[in-house]
Amino acid sequence: MTEVPSETKPRRRRLTPEARKAEILDVTLALLAEKGYWGLTFADVAKGAGVTFQAVLHYFPTKDDLMRGVLSRRDEVDIRSVAPDDHPVHDAVEFTDIIARLIARNAERPELIRLYAVLSAESLHPSHPAHGYFRERQATSLRELRDLARTWYDDPDELALQVNCELDGLQIFWLRDRTVDMVARWRTWARNYLGVKE
Repeated sequence: MTEVPSETKPRRRRLTPEARKAEILDVTLALLAEKGYWGLTFADVAKGAGVTFQAVLHYFPTKDDLMRGVLSRRDEVDIRSVAPDDHPVHDAVEFTDIIARLIARNAERPELIRLYAVLSAESLHPSHPAHGYFRERQATSLRELRDLARTWYDDPDELALQVNCELDGLQIFWLRDRTVDMVARWRTWARNYLGVKE
């Protein structure tokens, strides 16, 4: 009997269903950041997670289900994870510090930034399965930024738009040049736009 080469066999490890699902999502996240939605295959995911094709389908019957799972996991890291939840933001200094913490946290997860950038661009077409998600995500981001500025800035809607555009552009620039200090660039923007002194 011919032995199947070990590299073609999925490495089986005992995990709880929750842990297995999380592992599949983490592998998918990395692959999406590298290949984009259209280049991703279930076979790639299965190989990366060390499971069978059927195991991936068990947790995520369709590619769209897999996409929704990854995007939900990505949203575990958002502005609410670094913003105060027990009191409003009172001034530009506090606002600047909150956004700086968010940027620093995201910089530790370049695969998330890359994933977001790739899928955000791909999903501009209405036929993309993540089109609706990114429309809603943009609205949520603007709402969260507006809430952080509501008590101290005259036009929180305008500030939210400006900050959203600054952060999106800064992250794209950083993906191309990792020598850029995103937190320092953000603080420079805040100094110029909001008059925040260091």
